[in-house]
Amino acid sequence: MIVIDTSVLIDALHRKEAALRKIRELEMKGETLCTTQINVLELYKGAYSPSKSEAALEKVKKLLKAFVVLTIDEDACDIFGELSPELRRRGEAIGDFDELIASIALANEAAILSGDSHFRRVPGLKAVLL
Repeated sequence: MIVIDTSVLIDALHRKEAALRKIRELEMKGETLCTTQINVLELYKGAYSPSKSEAALEKVKKLLKAFVVLTIDEDACDIFGELSPELRRRGEAIGDFDELIASIALANEAAILSGDSHFRRVPGLKAVLL
C-alpha cells in the first residue's frame, strides 16, 4: 500500500510524465494506490481557488476515483500526537498537514510517494521520492 501525496497528485492532474509513469509503475507492481483525507482537502482547496474553473474541479473528482482514500482514525491521531511534538523537538517539523498525512500512512502501514523530501524525516515512514 502506498499513499500518493498531494505534490504527485497535482503533477498527475497536470499530466506530468514523471508522475504518470511512477503511478503506472506502482499499479503494474500490484500496489494499492491510496491518498488521504488531507490530500483530498488540499486538492479541493486548489480546485476552488479563484484562478481555477469548474473543469479543474471535475478533473480532481475524476482523479480521486482512482484512489482508496484513507481516513483519520484513532490510530492516526495517536501517532500524530506522538510524532508532531517529536519532530518539533528535533527542529524537523514538516507542518501539521504533512504530519497528519504521515501519521495516516504509518497507521495503515503504507509508504508515501511524494515530491517532498521532508517526509524522510518521519521515523518509520518509507518515503519514495518522485
